[in-house]
Amino acid sequence: FFPNVLYFRALSCANSREAQQFNLGSSFSFQGQVITFLDAHCECTEGWLEPLLARIVLDRKTVVCPIIDVISDETFEYVTASDQTWGGFNWKLNFRWYRVPSREMQRRNHDRTAPLRTPTMAGGLFSIDRDYFYEIGSYDEGMDIWGGENLEMSFRVWMCGGTLEIAPCSRVGHVFRKSTPYSFPGGTSQIVNKNNARLAEVWLDGWSEFYYNINPGARKASAGDVSERRALREK
Repeated sequence: FFPNVLYFRALSCANSREAQQFNLGSSFSFQGQVITFLDAHCECTEGWLEPLLARIVLDRKTVVCPIIDVISDETFEYVTASDQTWGGFNWKLNFRWYRVPSREMQRRNHDRTAPLRTPTMAGGLFSIDRDYFYEIGSYDEGMDIWGGENLEMSFRVWMCGGTLEIAPCSRVGHVFRKSTPYSFPGGTSQIVNKNNARLAEVWLDGWSEFYYNINPGARKASAGDVSERRALREK
C-alpha cells in the first residue's frame, strides 16, 4: 500500500467514456502525488508498482508504463510478453507494437532492465505525476467512448516536455478480449475517426495529411472545437 499513490481501475461500463469521466472526477478528489491508471481487467504481479514510482521520483515529467503481459480471455492463462518491443503507430493512427531498434538498446547500454523510452503507449496502464497530468491537459474530454486517446496522450507528453517510458521490471497482466464490449452510437468508424481527427488537428501539423490520405473517410469527421487543446502547445 502506497498512501501517496492514487489507483484507478477503469469502470466496466458499457460506455468507456463514462468510466473516463468518473476517473477524471475522482482524481480531483484525492491528494496523492502519483496517479496510476489500470484497466479493470488486469492482474498486477508482485513488485509491479515500485519501478514505476522510482522513475517519477527522479523526474516528475516521466510517464511510466509496465510491460503488459497477456491473460487469455478464455482460460485466464498468464503469458509473459517480450521486453524487446515498444509502442508505435501506423498512419491510420492505430497503435502497434514494434521491435525495439538498436539505437535504443545502445542508449540503454544493452541493459534490458533499464527503462525503455517508447514513442507511444498502449494506454490504460500507466503512472503519472498528478500535477503534471493536469498541467498537460489530463484527457481530451472532447473525445468519445474509445479510440485515439492513448496516441493523443503519448504525443502530448513528448511535445509538452515529458518522457514516456516502459519499465521492464514492472509487469501487469491484461485480459485481451476478441471484441470491444462498448456500444458506438453511429458506428465504430464515426467515433474513432472523430477522436483521431482531434488528435491530428492538434498534434500532427502538416503530417496530418498522411493520416487523411490513407484514411480519406476521416476528412468528413468533425473534430469539434480544438482551440483549448491547441492552447496547450503554446504554454
